[in-house]
Amino acid sequence: MLKLLQSVFFPKFANETNFEDETRLTLAYRMSLFLAVSIGILSVILFIYFHIEVAFITLIAFFTVLVATIYIYRTGKFRTPTIIFNLIGAISCTIPLFLLENEPHFLNSLWMTINILFAFIVIGSKWGIGFTIFHAITQSIYYYYYLDDQMEIMRNLTHEQLIATVVNGAICFLIIGYLGWENIRTNELGRKKLNEAQDVLQVQYNIISKQNEEKTVMLKEIHHRVKNNLQIITSLLRLQSRELENPEAIAKFKDATHRVIAMSMIHEKMYQSDHLSTLHLREYLHDLSSDLVSSYQSGYHVNLKIDCDIDSIGLRSIVPIALILNELISNSLKYAFDDYDNCLISISFMHYQGKKCKLIYKDSGTWKAPSRQGSFGLDLIESLTDQLEGTMDLKTYPETIFEITFSPQEDH
Repeated sequence: MLKLLQSVFFPKFANETNFEDETRLTLAYRMSLFLAVSIGILSVILFIYFHIEVAFITLIAFFTVLVATIYIYRTGKFRTPTIIFNLIGAISCTIPLFLLENEPHFLNSLWMTINILFAFIVIGSKWGIGFTIFHAITQSIYYYYYLDDQMEIMRNLTHEQLIATVVNGAICFLIIGYLGWENIRTNELGRKKLNEAQDVLQVQYNIISKQNEEKTVMLKEIHHRVKNNLQIITSLLRLQSRELENPEAIAKFKDATHRVIAMSMIHEKMYQSDHLSTLHLREYLHDLSSDLVSSYQSGYHVNLKIDCDIDSIGLRSIVPIALILNELISNSLKYAFDDYDNCLISISFMHYQGKKCKLIYKDSGTWKAPSRQGSFGLDLIESLTDQLEGTMDLKTYPETIFEITFSPQEDH
């Protein structure tokens, strides 16, 4: 018997999906059960004290709520049955106002309040507002025309009407109190579960933060070691070049050294950055260009103009871009400038057509040897442009301009 009562009053629904659904389902079932018991008791009282017409209307409401409660209990679905019996409840509160002339109807306002509260708590604010407007309109119309009649009926209540009204009012207040208690109880349970969930999330956040810190330290160490290894390669190339006597071979070693330095500088910037997946582009372009200009020791001043409206870019794109710029700047410094008074290298890196980027490189000189078709520099630039899945446009007159358009590649 105890297990039966426990299963009726504290059921476990099989189709609970989340806390909100579980809460609404539990509220709908318990409130429906309480309403069924309360309205059933009221129906019996009304029949005993010969309020036959009102008792029959109450009995219809009782069976509606009872069927809805059984349906919720058996299926674990609450929205449709609660909407239906709320609609029937609203009609049951309204019909007696206009059909039963010699009965007191002041307590109908309490039943309308119950109807509105139930709708707000269980099926949502839209339904609650809808029932509020409906009852406000019907109440206003009724009391506008029949207020005097109701005042007269209340002054001349029979003993049976007085008993029924007192019982009706007591049950209404019990139901309203129960609805409020269940709502507060559910909110407290919700806050408790929310705090528990927040505690769990905080623990997980702390674990993830610690793991991210460890990964950040590890990635910084990797970038640092790669940079050191590339610097060792640079030093070896420079040492090896000292043994060469052929100027052309020395120049090729120097070019190779600058390519390695360009990549080494990427890892150095990554190591210094707080965001290990992207690189601050403007700073890198400035440092790379300045380093190349100073390394060639051309003996004349070269002006650098860098325009960049892109804050950062991923590693997969920056490596080919760095190598392209290394080739372009190196060739400008080696071959482009005849007039040493007006040496200008201009680099523009801008957003282009939405998600694309455009790199525009130009200098104030005229390219000579490397501009011929089939040269290694141009082949390398074309190959790196293909790696970026971009397009290249070259103009050599009246000034040398490279335009490379591409879509930044996401790091995975």
